[in-house]
Amino acid sequence: MGHVTAPEGYCSVDKYLSLISTKWTAHIIHLLGKRELMRFGQIQKELALVSSKVLSSRLKLLEAEQFIWREQQATIPVTVNYGLTVKGKELAEIVSLIIEKSDAWDVSINSERKLPVSN
Repeated sequence: MGHVTAPEGYCSVDKYLSLISTKWTAHIIHLLGKRELMRFGQIQKELALVSSKVLSSRLKLLEAEQFIWREQQATIPVTVNYGLTVKGKELAEIVSLIIEKSDAWDVSINSERKLPVSN
């Protein structure tokens, strides 16, 4: 198999920033990062505002990009479990850091707003 050259202007950083900025994607990665595995219904319950259609779409996207794995069990009704791959665990660490920094920045901004303005 030969080396495939990326198209001109392609940037892998843009690809992954776009992926994690897609609505609910970072939330799903963060949630799965806190648990070993979760069922579809559990994920949806935790992310109460996401619709089944959007959640299903995001899970398929993350599976296609090999950030999560999907295991379907032959039960009635069918049980589907999701978890993070090694790549997904790496991304979960990054997402956690982004959340930590975002929270710290928000606290900083809010406390700066409360400071009196000196002339």
